[in-house]
Amino acid sequence: MIIPSPLRSAPFLMALVLLCACQPTAEKRAEGEGARDAEADPHAGIDLPPGHPAVLPGDGVAAQGGASAHPPVISLDGEGLRLVDPKSGATRPVGFGMPEDQLLPIAEKLKGPAEKGRAEECGAGPLSFLRWSDGLTLYSLDGLFAGWSLDETGTPAAAKAKGKPAPRLTTISGIGIGSTRAQLLDVYDAKIEQTTLGTEFNTAGLSGILEGTGGKARVTNMWSGVNCVFR
Repeated sequence: MIIPSPLRSAPFLMALVLLCACQPTAEKRAEGEGARDAEADPHAGIDLPPGHPAVLPGDGVAAQGGASAHPPVISLDGEGLRLVDPKSGATRPVGFGMPEDQLLPIAEKLKGPAEKGRAEECGAGPLSFLRWSDGLTLYSLDGLFAGWSLDETGTPAAAKAKGKPAPRLTTISGIGIGSTRAQLLDVYDAKIEQTTLGTEFNTAGLSGILEGTGGKARVTNMWSGVNCVFR
């Protein structure tokens, strides 16, 4: 066995000391970078539904995995809402039954702060709601996303009167407030009948009101799921 002389072992010992001294620094640096990454992650603390687009409005960063840097657009759906990637056209569901505490951060990330309240006298029971100035209201029953409604609040005329832009929410097929009966029937096999609410239509889990019976009659209200609709 060869025993290294003190002179020969000195460089080895020095390198070992430097390695040990540097290792904690590297670990701390990695921890710091991890903390910064968490702060930059727009989804930190948000339990997103499966397949949710990885980048939301105002993020300023693209998430890992080749996520689109384009904010998803909300689309109305008979089973809840859909998030549409404007670049790829891919859609992701935000369906009825999602816990309200998961729905809230997603919705406010996309649309900004909501007016929050509770409707006590609804047919299905008390409903909590989130409401925005464009006419969209999301309802929750027993802590779960249960329905949505849309009215004329966010139409171009209403928005112009308020001096604000007019965001227009529609289904994936382009039907929303202001769409005509002819446009509705062009993309949906809708049942239209006269009810206590007026000229009402129902199709693919969607319901709504038309302002009249003619082909040019416009959609004035839409809803899906559990709502406060009094007949």
